[in-house]
Amino acid sequence: MSAARAERDLVAASAAAGALKRKTGGSDPLSVARRIAAALNAPDMSRPNDIGFFWLVALTADDTIVVANSYGIAYMPDGVNLPEQVKMVSADTAIPAAERARWATYPVAALTAWAQAHETTLRAVIGTTTHLEGIDPGAHKILLDDDDIPPSGKMTGRDRLQVSFPDAATKLAAVKDPDLIAQLPPAQADSTPPANETFTLWFDVMQPLMSAATGREIAHLNAFALFAAHSADLALYRAHNAAETADQRAAIADWLYWLHQYDLLTEAQADVTAKA
Repeated sequence: MSAARAERDLVAASAAAGALKRKTGGSDPLSVARRIAAALNAPDMSRPNDIGFFWLVALTADDTIVVANSYGIAYMPDGVNLPEQVKMVSADTAIPAAERARWATYPVAALTAWAQAHETTLRAVIGTTTHLEGIDPGAHKILLDDDDIPPSGKMTGRDRLQVSFPDAATKLAAVKDPDLIAQLPPAQADSTPPANETFTLWFDVMQPLMSAATGREIAHLNAFALFAAHSADLALYRAHNAAETADQRAAIADWLYWLHQYDLLTEAQADVTAKA
């Protein structure tokens, strides 16, 4: 949290500190949600120069903290961790992938639709002024200014594989280092690394966010499926060729994450096509 925000929060909190402690044991869910929103929108919480990428955080009527971002389905940039108590709405497997696909690129819609699916309401929606000003999220709106955003948003908690595919994350964590290679399909006879088309494919993912046109989420998710398949191929190559065990384990986690992303995106596409 920035020094300016910390000073303002200290003044505001002092008046109600006694009542807050008695009521919540010193833990105010709305303040926690606000800090998480500020952290997730820090500059190191996305890939450099991602067009239209941002996070929103909401607090439900029962004080559950839920988050959504403007990219993909259950997409989290590498290095982002979510605290244990936080739920990512587009990673909720209780809701069909095709339904979550409709929320893609529209995080306000994602938060409200998730709340409706779980028969709850949103108490507050928190985001930056840039992304929430002029928007009615159907709940109390809290705007974060530039001086609310910390330089780094690093948090302890679950990584993207643990959030989106917890069963795979648990199984991988139980694998001993010498057995890691056995988790992979056989390496290709040709040891030449695959051509890296990350930049081009990622631009295709971002491009629909430059438009406000109806249906942009479809183009975005179609491009994301291609990017996920390519990222899985690159991660698999790294896993087969890693010199250090830690690097191999990280590459396998990436491979599993991107495979799951591809499966999720193609499942959503197939369902949408079947209903067309």
